[in-house]
Amino acid sequence: MKLYKSILFGIAVCGSSTSFAQDPLVSYIQSGQAVPQWQAYVGNALNYFVPVENQQAKTPRGNLLVEPSSKDGNNDALRITWKGKKVKNQWGGNTLNDSFFALGKHKIDIAQVEDQAAIAIELKVNRSPSENVFISMQCKYSNKCSGKIPIKHQLKKLPEQEWSMLTLPLNCFSHKSTMDFSQVTNIVSISTQGKLDIEVANIGLVALPKGSKGCKS
Repeated sequence: MKLYKSILFGIAVCGSSTSFAQDPLVSYIQSGQAVPQWQAYVGNALNYFVPVENQQAKTPRGNLLVEPSSKDGNNDALRITWKGKKVKNQWGGNTLNDSFFALGKHKIDIAQVEDQAAIAIELKVNRSPSENVFISMQCKYSNKCSGKIPIKHQLKKLPEQEWSMLTLPLNCFSHKSTMDFSQVTNIVSISTQGKLDIEVANIGLVALPKGSKGCKS
């Protein structure tokens, strides 16, 4: 019960504004920086872990680039650009697979708010996606314990060059998936094989609107 109350308190703080609380249980990126205990990184099939350092990183072949940007102040956001490069294999497929930006290397238990909270991403779309885009979560440090949501259409609906809040109920990630919110080890991964250009200022949990059940009917 104590943990449950602290989670709800953190969500209430996060939900009160776009300035998220500095608590790794409910806040993951704040003002363009990974909240301590979380590690931001990028990757693709050539290297699945390239850490973001000093707000900068790029995948092998330079298909995904992370660099500092600004929302309200200097370097208080991240610009994440997917260039849509493909390296064909002998069967005509893409050797790189999806290139992704992720937050992981930490473990939290948010199972008690699975049906009451949502991941909120404060972002600006500079270029709408050219191909499918997914946001996923992972548990138990295993790709066999995960859940993902397609977000191409949501991103295309957002106004370009304006800051917006993309909100995704937690229980949408566990709908028809193996996601276990009691052992979350990768809180967010944004991936695509196409072109996409976004800026991200904050990522954290917010409370669902009163009466909302998320993806549960």
